[in-house]
Amino acid sequence: MFVVIYIPEFFLHAVLRAEAGLEKRPVVLIDAAEKKPLVLQLTVAARAVGITEGMTPTQALARSTLLQIKPRCAAQEKAATDTLLQCAYSFSPSIESTADGVCTLDLAGLPNLDHEALASEMVQRLATLHLPAQVGIGRNPWLALLAARAARPCCVIKNSTQFLNALPVEAIGPSPETLAILHKWGIHTVGQFVALGKEPLSTRLGPEALALHERAVASSTRPLKLVRPPQIFEETIAFEHEIETIEPLLFILRRFLEQLLVRLEMMYWVAQELRLRFRFESGDPYEKTFRIPAPTSNVETLFRMLHTHLETLRTEHPIVALELSATPGRAINHQFGLFESVLRDPNHFHETLARLTALVGAERIGTPVNEESYKPDAFRIEPVSLEGSAGFQPAVSPTSSRLPLQLPRGPALLRFRPPTPARVQLAQGRPISVDSDLPSPWGCGTESSAHRTGSTGAGGEGQTGNVHRVHDARGPWRNSGQWWDKDQWRREEWDVQASDGRLYRLCHRPDGWFVEGVYD
Repeated sequence: MFVVIYIPEFFLHAVLRAEAGLEKRPVVLIDAAEKKPLVLQLTVAARAVGITEGMTPTQALARSTLLQIKPRCAAQEKAATDTLLQCAYSFSPSIESTADGVCTLDLAGLPNLDHEALASEMVQRLATLHLPAQVGIGRNPWLALLAARAARPCCVIKNSTQFLNALPVEAIGPSPETLAILHKWGIHTVGQFVALGKEPLSTRLGPEALALHERAVASSTRPLKLVRPPQIFEETIAFEHEIETIEPLLFILRRFLEQLLVRLEMMYWVAQELRLRFRFESGDPYEKTFRIPAPTSNVETLFRMLHTHLETLRTEHPIVALELSATPGRAINHQFGLFESVLRDPNHFHETLARLTALVGAERIGTPVNEESYKPDAFRIEPVSLEGSAGFQPAVSPTSSRLPLQLPRGPALLRFRPPTPARVQLAQGRPISVDSDLPSPWGCGTESSAHRTGSTGAGGEGQTGNVHRVHDARGPWRNSGQWWDKDQWRREEWDVQASDGRLYRLCHRPDGWFVEGVYD
C-alpha cells in the first residue's frame, strides 16, 4: 500500500503558516519576481468575495478592501517542504518528494496498520505544523494520489474500480482541448471514459488518450525515488511592516519555536542550539547563537532564553526579517555516582545567569578564583563554565576514612568588599583614632565630632562618619608586589582594637586609608 500526503495551495500555506489567523482571512499569493504579477493561489475567504486565479493585484483589491497580498517566499517554501518530508519520515522510512506539496510513502514492510487511523494521525500532525493536508491511501502511487486529491481530508481506497468510476474525468489531468471534447461527448467521470475503450480513444484523440487511459485504470505501479529528509530545522518570515517593539517579535518567535520543537520531536531529536537572525531595514544582519546547556524540547525553557536576550537588545533600525533555526541533538542522560551532585535544571541555571548578567554586567558574574600572588584577598572572576554543569565530582571523596587535619587558628577576618574609606589620626607613626562611615559595627559607641577636626591621613577630606579611639594597635605589616608591572601594589596593614571593643583591620595604600574588615 502507498500513502500520498497532498497539501492544496501549498505555496500559499507555506507563507500563511508563519502568521496565526491568516488562513481565515482574504489572502492572495503573487509571484513578485514576475514582470506582471498575477494571483496564483488564494484562500477560501478570498474566493468567496469573487477573486479568482489569474487576476491582477489591482483587480483583486477592487473586490475587497480587506484583502492581503503576499509574495512567494522561497525560504518559507523550503521550510514547508522540509516539514512535510520530516513528518512523512516519522511514519515510514521510504518516502518520495513527488512534487511541491506532495509526498508519497511506501508502507511495504510495515506491520498491519489501521489505514484510517494512520491517515487521520498524519492530518492531525501536519495541522499542528499549520499545514492543512489531505491524505489518500491506495494500492499504487497514482491511485493514492487520486485519493489524496479527492480526500476530505482522508480517503482510503478499498475498491479501486468503484472509486475510479465515480471520479471526475478532470482528476486524470486531460488537456483543456481534450477535456472540452470529452464534455461534448457527455463524458464526465473516469468510469465513462474507460468504458469508451483504449483503441477507440487512441484513434479519435491520439497519443494523449493512451496516457489518460493508463491513469484511468491505475493498474500499474512504479518505484519511488527515495529521499531522506534534511536535518535542517529552520523557520523564517519577512515582515510586511517593520518591527520596532518586542511584543510582535515574541509572538512570532513563540510560534516558530513550537513548530521547530514539533519537527524535532518527530525525528526523535531535541534542541541543542538555537540561532536567531535578524535583518534590519538598513540591510545589516544580526545573529545570536544560544548554546543550550542541557538539550531539551521544553518550549517554555527555550522561549525564556530568547525573551531574556531580547529584553536587553537595543537596535538602531527596525527589523524587516526574522529567522530562527535549531540544531538537533540527543537528550543527555547522565549516570551519576552515589555521591555526585546534580543540578536539578541546568537550563534554569543558565537562564538565571543570563538575567543576572543583564542586571549587573558580565564582568560581575562568575566564579572567584585565587590568583598566584601574595597580595591579600587577591582573586579574579572567571566566567561560569556550563560544560558538565549537570553534575560535578566532589573534590574530597566522602568515603575517605581519614579526617582532615584540624589546625588551630585565630579569629576569622570578615572582609568588607569594597573596603570602606577611613580617616586615621596618627601619633608617632601609629593610629590613635579612626573616622569611617560604616553603618555597622561603627554605628555604636560613637564619640564627639570634635575628634574629627584634627585627624590626618587620606580617605576623603571633610568626610563625615563615626570616630573611634584606638586602644591598642599591632603593626605595621608592610607588603608589596609586582614592582615590574604597571599594576604594582604596596600596602601597610594594622590590626587595631577600637573603643567599642572590636578588632579591625586597617590598610594604608597609596590611595589612602581603608577599613578592610572586622575580626569575628
